[in-house]
Amino acid sequence: MRRLIYTFMALILITGIVLMAYAPDSISTVFIVLMEGILVAGGLFGILPAVQFYHGFETGMENIDHALSMPSQSTWAAMLQIDEFFHQRTMDEIFTDYRAKVQAQRESGQVLSDIDEFINEESLALRSWQNVIHQIPGSLTGLGLLGTFIGLIMGIRNIGFSTVSAALTSVQALLGGIQVAFYTSIAGLILSLAFNIMYRIAWNMVLRNMGLFTEEFHQNIIPTVDEQLRYREHKEIKQITDLLEKMSKGGALPFSAADGGNNPAAAPATGKEQTLMPQILQGLRTGEFVFYLQPRFDLNSRKVVGAEALVRWNHGKLGTVSPAEFIPVLEKNGSITKLDKHIWEQVCAAVRRWIDQGIRPVPLSINVTKTDILAMDITEFFTEMLKKYRIPPRSLEIEIAENAYLQCPEAAIETEEKLRQAGFRVAIDGFDGDYMALQAIEDIKADLLKLDLRRCNAAANPNSLRGMFEQARKLQINLAAEGIESMEQMTLLRKCGCTEGQGFYLSKPMSLEEFEKIMNEGKA
Repeated sequence: MRRLIYTFMALILITGIVLMAYAPDSISTVFIVLMEGILVAGGLFGILPAVQFYHGFETGMENIDHALSMPSQSTWAAMLQIDEFFHQRTMDEIFTDYRAKVQAQRESGQVLSDIDEFINEESLALRSWQNVIHQIPGSLTGLGLLGTFIGLIMGIRNIGFSTVSAALTSVQALLGGIQVAFYTSIAGLILSLAFNIMYRIAWNMVLRNMGLFTEEFHQNIIPTVDEQLRYREHKEIKQITDLLEKMSKGGALPFSAADGGNNPAAAPATGKEQTLMPQILQGLRTGEFVFYLQPRFDLNSRKVVGAEALVRWNHGKLGTVSPAEFIPVLEKNGSITKLDKHIWEQVCAAVRRWIDQGIRPVPLSINVTKTDILAMDITEFFTEMLKKYRIPPRSLEIEIAENAYLQCPEAAIETEEKLRQAGFRVAIDGFDGDYMALQAIEDIKADLLKLDLRRCNAAANPNSLRGMFEQARKLQINLAAEGIESMEQMTLLRKCGCTEGQGFYLSKPMSLEEFEKIMNEGKA
């Protein structure tokens, strides 16, 4: 590519020199010189960086292969040892910042940021003056038009026909002006068109290499969010179980007589359930279970339009415990409803506090499971919460799990209908894109479907995602997305007409205090 672009630039410069050599007068020469100066500046600040970016991505792909070939090391560790990953100053500076952030995230157990957040078309365009470069073709054309008007003015300013000599002189001046006009305008168009073609070729080659690099980086360096979460949860589970077993052997487990002998852990149980259940019950009593909020965004404006409440366990000794550790235990012994009610009330209390502080609350989504629907009257509970905390029903959005509709449809539909009659907005959570399964269940009138991108595997087949949104429009269903993990997914969702979504790419779940800050600002 470098040879092609340099050849193209040389041809444009030669064209400019030829145009200067055949310029009909000094004014035309001045205009051609100005155009050539603009072209040289555009080449230095626009074309040359594009060539460097192109080869930088090539070097990056070579270094990924090099990291993969290094024995007895993880690919990530091998990559850290490569100082100049791209051998291109701008890209290496960006990549250094990215590497430092991701390393810190790995050490703290966070989900790793995507490379697209740092190295993308927008960041490279900003650093290569793209907005200015885009004005060059128009500037060249404008100079050509300016030369046209000057030439015409020169030709007609002294026209006189008082004598034959004056008439001949006037005609000669007019023809000279017309010659300047046509020459400068044609020169401007030729140079403008040539530069525009050259720059677009160079930048499209950059985007191609960037796409190839990003794909290879995703496949070989950064695991998917699901893989990261599974690894982290597995690691946390092992650490927690080991520590709790040590605490149990040392007599440190907080069994309480307040359970009155009715502690579910006293029932026959083995392994993790027997170890964790007393801790969980103690945590409920002492307020260790809280909720985090994952913002939901307008995908076009990035404005926060809502949030989903997700439970977290802030253990006194273990720190923040992942739901993957304790939710299965509670679901197994039927105690999940106790935890759900505890979190739901916390959410309602938070909305009340926002209202009292003069903060306009965004709708908060609350998850309802099949077990909750079968174990209690959901509508009655939330109606009581509205009265107790004096909050409007539209401040809450009740998300009913899709499996509740599929496994106990009558109870789920009845709950949905009663909630909507009470003024609540109802969403179906965890939708996998199978409209046929939902259409088989009559009378579903939920306000929103939340498409889980991790379940429908839309990344593997973009056309299937487009089909889901087309079907949603035909059925007049509001379809939002959850589980957005990359810029590619964001771009595809926008093209499909999706307007709302959430996921780790946009924002991780955050504490109530952190969410209040971004809610006041309107964007994350």
